[in-house]
Amino acid sequence: MKFGLVLGGGAARGAFHLGALHFLEEQNIKIDTYSGSSIGAIIAVSHASGVSAKEQLKIFSSNEIKKALKFNYFKNGLIKIDSNSPILNQLLPIKKLEELPTKTYVNAYDIKKKQLHYFDTGSSHELCMASSALIPIFKPISYKHMYLIDGGLIDNLPIKPLEDGNHKIHTIDLMPRKINLVKKRSFNPIKKIKRKVFSQWIDNANYSIAHSDCYITHQNILNFKMFTFKELNECFNFGYKEVQKHFLDII
Repeated sequence: MKFGLVLGGGAARGAFHLGALHFLEEQNIKIDTYSGSSIGAIIAVSHASGVSAKEQLKIFSSNEIKKALKFNYFKNGLIKIDSNSPILNQLLPIKKLEELPTKTYVNAYDIKKKQLHYFDTGSSHELCMASSALIPIFKPISYKHMYLIDGGLIDNLPIKPLEDGNHKIHTIDLMPRKINLVKKRSFNPIKKIKRKVFSQWIDNANYSIAHSDCYITHQNILNFKMFTFKELNECFNFGYKEVQKHFLDII
């Protein structure tokens, strides 16, 4: 069986993914296929390109990555990512997904055709930026007649590309829920509307959790803020320790 790793979105909580990957590196656990959403897509493509977890952590902690985020003056998003920033070449050194030495899928949602895509070919820079285009914070990405936004808004744990029967799917979730969405709830009109709005996201998350061979998360991930660079090292160490617990039997 192939080792399939699914990395969910969660902005700065992606440092948890990096801690997990650092542990896998130390144990020489080979990843055969990646599938990622949002920050999980960027980390997956970077790691598949040969950039280690510690190297990525250094990049995400640098001033250069902050300079790559530019104010967009409220034009289709508050912030845009400077795709010409040199730091992106360090983070994503291989320009085409199909040229990665390890198979990697990146998801993004086309708001024109209302279609979710799982890309394994195309520009690594543009598609990673598209998968991370969380509106209204980031500007959507125009790519090959598509208008792409964060795929995690629809499918934050993209296991579908790995459901070929040949993968043992390991899923890391940065967005654990406080309430078991399956169990019966008391009537609350506000929560009812919220559940309806995010019903597709919830359904896809429940599906991914149910069909993963190994599902990794922790409620304490919610203690880490999503839009700050100040907690990266703490989140990295937390991810390392949590994944270590899950892989003790494998080791």
